[in-house]
Amino acid sequence: MTALTTDFQRLHTVHPPQFLPLPVKAGVRLFLNAITCTDANGFAVPGANTAGLRAQGVAWRPFDNTAGADGTLGDTFNAFGAVRYVEVDSQGEWEFAFTGAVPKPGDNAYVVDDNTVATVTSNSILLGRFTRPSSPGKWLVDIDRR
Repeated sequence: MTALTTDFQRLHTVHPPQFLPLPVKAGVRLFLNAITCTDANGFAVPGANTAGLRAQGVAWRPFDNTAGADGTLGDTFNAFGAVRYVEVDSQGEWEFAFTGAVPKPGDNAYVVDDNTVATVTSNSILLGRFTRPSSPGKWLVDIDRR
């Protein structure tokens, strides 16, 4: 599977979103519906199997901070004020590509990249639990911010 290179329409079950505002790390671009993590300093970054990251949810809107500094002031105001935040939905059941062994319902889903999960990864960044198979090569994962 591969990381996202553009905004992506991701299947998800209908649920009341639980938005989590996260300041975005400098030089980072988060695509629509990307798995989103935070680094050790609490800045949002694309999902990756990288030590020290913590999965937070799915980017509800895209955010491009490739030319900005960590959590810099934005040029527009939103409900979260003037600081640059990405809105992340931290719950719900979402469809993700998976790699490796075929999961079973209830298995932990660990982050591989901003589009892919697996039952085993080297850094065990937990996103949620596999619930059921979906379209070929994809499974639904129930996420809950951990």
